[in-house]
Amino acid sequence: MNKKIAGLCACALLVAAGAFAGGSKDAGKADGKIVLKMGDNLPDRKNGYGAVIEQINAEFKAAHPNVEIVTESYQDQPWQEKVKIYATANQLPDVMKYWSFPGMMKPLIDAGMLGKMNIADFKSYGYMAGSLEGNVYDGTLYGIPVSGDMWVVYVNKSLFQKAGVPLPATWEDIVASVPKFKAIGVSTMVTDGKEGWPLCELFDNISQRVNGDFTRVDAALKRTAKYTDPDFLQAATYIQNLVKAGVFQENLVTSDYGDARNMFGQERAAMYMMGSWEMSLATDTNFSDNFRNSLDVIKFPVIKGGKGTADDVLAWFGGNYIISAGSKNMDMAYEYVKFLGKRFGDIAWEKQACFPAQKVAPRDSDTLVSKKLLALAADAKSTSGTPGLDRSDSVFKEDHQDLMRQLCASMITPEAFVKALDASAARAAAAK
Repeated sequence: MNKKIAGLCACALLVAAGAFAGGSKDAGKADGKIVLKMGDNLPDRKNGYGAVIEQINAEFKAAHPNVEIVTESYQDQPWQEKVKIYATANQLPDVMKYWSFPGMMKPLIDAGMLGKMNIADFKSYGYMAGSLEGNVYDGTLYGIPVSGDMWVVYVNKSLFQKAGVPLPATWEDIVASVPKFKAIGVSTMVTDGKEGWPLCELFDNISQRVNGDFTRVDAALKRTAKYTDPDFLQAATYIQNLVKAGVFQENLVTSDYGDARNMFGQERAAMYMMGSWEMSLATDTNFSDNFRNSLDVIKFPVIKGGKGTADDVLAWFGGNYIISAGSKNMDMAYEYVKFLGKRFGDIAWEKQACFPAQKVAPRDSDTLVSKKLLALAADAKSTSGTPGLDRSDSVFKEDHQDLMRQLCASMITPEAFVKALDASAARAAAAK
């Protein structure tokens, strides 16, 4: 057994001995039925993700009357601990929901505990470009994503009209609009700078707009490239210049998520840089009818002379479903995952449980913003996968966030920023 897995829980074997009635030859069958054992982090089965999975389970059982599905469900952290226990005992459930981050999923793959999947079986289900690839290790697919998040810019069309500014296609357009928005007393763009992670997303996205290649971030973390390379330095310089040009709110690095969202919703800012999950702004009755009727969303702008295009999307995917290599009902478990892949996107969108990792058709009742986000997803030619700050260890993540705050506050030069970020990446790589 892989040492990383063996060390996850020192006394877990006894705890797991009775779990899922594991171990016997008939563990996967009851009264002549095939029993699929499932595990996830969705204890609420009546709302959101849980309700989607319950509908999929009901449809699957209707199509396979000989199948019984037994589900064990916990909140995130308890579920992670359960997986460690089952992994140590080599008794993973037949199908389970788990995170695709390398630090969590790769040890299970290295231990030979996850079943292999054929990526061709899922290509016809409308997955966004690059979304399945996030679960590919050494050329083999080990899981399928269900949800997606995209980094976009929300706009207030009413304020654009008032300022006499066209919707931007480039960051140069945005810089040029700053004096006009200032003249009508509003900020040009807001985001959450205090928590740091949105600034890290900005860095990843601006870097791609410079070099045209989302994989450069992963290369820097794996040390086949360096954050001190010219493209990353150019990105850091560009971001600091955006702040100096007044693109963002004056209190950027002390303004948190709620502050930024409220500034935009109260029409004190023309643009809001955030993820696709903020499509709920269009139905948020805490804000005025005028705001909700003026709301729109645009693709993350390009940079003049840069290599990235508007259809290269900073997007990451989660809610991954995997199967156990030790399942006594491997064929049926795989059949279930294929069924889930086929049905999840449409059901999730119908229930508005999440933004799916798949292209789905809009409903007549969808807001303009929701429809536009679906169109942006469908237009994507490439996606980033997991953001850079989540691809390494927790120390690197904290370093990245802190350094971005310093860069945006002009407390550090771009040259010092990339040097410090590269040193943190090198430390993290050496610690593995």
